[in-house]
Amino acid sequence: MMDNENLLNDLYQNVQMVLETLPQIRKSTKDCDFQALLDQQEAAYHEQEEAIQQEIREQGFHAEDAGEILKTYSEWMTKLKAIRDSSTSHLAEMCIQGYTMGMIQSIQSWHKYCNASKQTLSMAKHLSCFHQGSIESLKKYL
Repeated sequence: MMDNENLLNDLYQNVQMVLETLPQIRKSTKDCDFQALLDQQEAAYHEQEEAIQQEIREQGFHAEDAGEILKTYSEWMTKLKAIRDSSTSHLAEMCIQGYTMGMIQSIQSWHKYCNASKQTLSMAKHLSCFHQGSIESLKKYL
């Protein structure tokens, strides 16, 4: 089923972008509580990544990484923004913006690939809710 493969790869790339940027943001802060939250979020997103990879393997598909150009661009933009303002509030805002983009992309993907299996669509909805939870936990740092 092509929608399953496309949706799963969109979700995989979505999580990859989060995992690409979180370490950069964590390195930019000296706030121990904020660092601890980012550590927790990174671990949780690694669990999301593993679940998506497992589903990709179980369905006999191949995981497609986010492009290197996109990863490099994201890494450098994150570094530049953090250099400009490394306050906890600004870093939390950057995370919230990234999670919001990820949430929008996961919702768009589940609408685009609406013929995917219920299991795969459920994973997309779960990732969207997961992003929302990450956003909520960051609001206190704004």
